[in-house]
Amino acid sequence: MSYAAIPLVPGPVSLHPAVLEAISKDYGSGQVEPDFLALYHATSRALARLMGTRNDVVLMTGEGMLALWGALKSCLKPGDAVVSVGTGVFGDGIGQMAHSMGCCVEAISLPYNSTIDDTALEKVAEAVRRVKPVMLTAVHCETPSGTLNPLAALGKLKHDLGVPLLYVDAVASLGGAPVLADEWHVDLLLGGSQKCLSCPPSMSMVAVSPAAWQRMHEVQYQGYDAIAPFQSVQADGRCPYTPNWHGVAALHAGAQALLAEGMEAAFARHQAVAQQCRAGLAALGIDLWTNAHAVNAPTVTAAMIPAGFTWETWRARLRARGLVCTGSFGPMAGKVFRLGHMGTQAQGYLIEQALEAIADAL
Repeated sequence: MSYAAIPLVPGPVSLHPAVLEAISKDYGSGQVEPDFLALYHATSRALARLMGTRNDVVLMTGEGMLALWGALKSCLKPGDAVVSVGTGVFGDGIGQMAHSMGCCVEAISLPYNSTIDDTALEKVAEAVRRVKPVMLTAVHCETPSGTLNPLAALGKLKHDLGVPLLYVDAVASLGGAPVLADEWHVDLLLGGSQKCLSCPPSMSMVAVSPAAWQRMHEVQYQGYDAIAPFQSVQADGRCPYTPNWHGVAALHAGAQALLAEGMEAAFARHQAVAQQCRAGLAALGIDLWTNAHAVNAPTVTAAMIPAGFTWETWRARLRARGLVCTGSFGPMAGKVFRLGHMGTQAQGYLIEQALEAIADAL
């Protein structure tokens, strides 16, 4: 297919020019060249700034799901109690992943058009006191729902009730919204390269707390997605497997671009574009998927497919006008279309063009 003039897919996003330059170069072997270790360390520290953490940040070859699976398998054993908080497909999906590993999962599943609120926190607290979990899991940005979960109160609950580990999927928020892993008491903060970092879908990253490292050494999980072997990358002078030098270079370029812009400026850019998008949709009579009390994500908007259209007919009309976006999953399938304004795509002119295409399609 030929790609569109108005790219607003919620990941993988359009690549940043600095990322394109980084991956256009030839590199040596990351297993033998000391330059790679210096780049790995610099990239880890740059991502740590975006993650709001002083903890170690591990860089793994594979898109974001590698980190999601690897963190679970590295820290959980069959029979472990887990409380999963879900406000969408991925939040509930993490609980299902843990269940498939033989864990005893207490799922706090909330409506997919909502975000975590005080009532939800009360349910989580009750479940934590009752089952005494090894891990509490949540998603920061639920991309299929277009929502952003406030996590400060959940992190405080985790800390106050003594839950050993808090696992947070920040794949679609990292770089586009404030992420404060240490302040939120997050032990496993998971990210992916293909969203706000504007890189190819080839890398995942995990910020690992001391408590999570200790748990990994107790579990002793072995596998390609095992995280524990990365703890000694600098000391050993090599990665557990052949590293993706191009992928790390791309991550470094994407992270540095955001840091050069300034984190607050990047967050403000994403928020302003999100507001522009939603105001424009409202003016066209298109409703959001989210309820009135939910927190909408600054990186993606989930809107209702207009009356009289199926997703396929609506998608075809938009593509005929140069706009490429996506539908959604689970209970949103066939009802919702999504505009991804993250990373390089968080630009006012793209939203303006998208709204013109939508108006014409209507």
